[in-house]
This record gives sequence, C-alpha cells and structure tokens, in this order.
Amino acid sequence: MFVGLQSWLETDPSTRQRAQMHRSCQNGLRSLVERSVTDEPVATLLGKIEGGIDHWLTFVGEPAVSPTNNAAENALREPVVLRKIIGTLRNNRGMFVHKTILSLLATWRQQGRNPYEELRRVVSSNEMISRSHAVPAVEPSG
Repeated sequence: MFVGLQSWLETDPSTRQRAQMHRSCQNGLRSLVERSVTDEPVATLLGKIEGGIDHWLTFVGEPAVSPTNNAAENALREPVVLRKIIGTLRNNRGMFVHKTILSLLATWRQQGRNPYEELRRVVSSNEMISRSHAVPAVEPSG
C-alpha cells in the first residue's frame, strides 16, 4: 500500500483526490485489522495499526506531511555519533546540556533564524534559566 501511495502522490493529485484516497486507504486498514488471527505477534501488530488508524496515512491527505521519517532520522544521526564519542555525555548533566543546546539549534534553524546569532544573543543577554531549573534532578543510586 505504501509503495503504491508514494507512486500515486508523484502524480500531484488534487486536494479532493487526496481526501478520497485517504478515506479509501483508511477503509483498507480497517478491513485489515478486523481480521481474526491466532498468531499473537500478528494480533499485536494489528492492534497497533488499529490504535493509530487515524494517523498512519496523514501524508496522503496533507501534502506538507512527509510519508517517511527520514528527515527526523537524519537530524538525529550527528547527535547520536557525538554522544558516543564525547565523554561528558556519559553523565546526566552532560546529556541534558547537550540535548538542550541541540534542541535550541534545531528549533532556530526551523524558524529560519541564525543559530549562532541566537545562541550569542541568549548568552550575552543572560537569558539563561537558573541552574536549579536547568539541571535535572539526579537521584543517588543505592
């Protein structure tokens, strides 16, 4: 279904055609999840499909929604590599600071702002929150 939809979307369908296809595909998913199965992993998968039936095919009706999460995966690739390399990211405080800064940079990029200039502005204008609010509480082990 997914491969067929990707090909169909390349034909640049109208808003009305998209809405019709969206309803048709949702009905197809509904008929799929209504099947009676005895295999537990298959039943679990069908339950997950059923639980998200109103969300799985959003990309069919909404042209702005990507059919894959490739952009999200690519956005995470660099931070994951850095996390594995940099030793300060092996503790909760280092991870928190790293995640916060990466989140800010990504948000500013998506808003069309210059991340470097925004970070300079925040630091120079002292818009930082207090340390007690910024650092997550770490419970002592043992």
